[in-house]
Amino acid sequence: MSNLDNEKKALESVKTEFETTEVITTNVYKVSPEQKEKLDRLAEERLEKAREEAIPKIRERYEQRREEIRQLQSKADGRGKPSAKK
Repeated sequence: MSNLDNEKKALESVKTEFETTEVITTNVYKVSPEQKEKLDRLAEERLEKAREEAIPKIRERYEQRREEIRQLQSKADGRGKPSAKK
């Protein structure tokens, strides 16, 4: 395979994920009340699913950051700096 083929293959395998705290919406026009109810229910389900997925990720990042801070504090304590422990 040539370099061009390898580059194309690499680009095809790239997956991009975006995290957002905003709700992404689109306008829907000319829908019946039944369709609107269904769309509202689906939007609510998507929002609930997003929340369920986001909370563990937030907790994981929080725990990682707490561990980083603990390590930095222990390194600072090891250098002779007193820590502000209560």
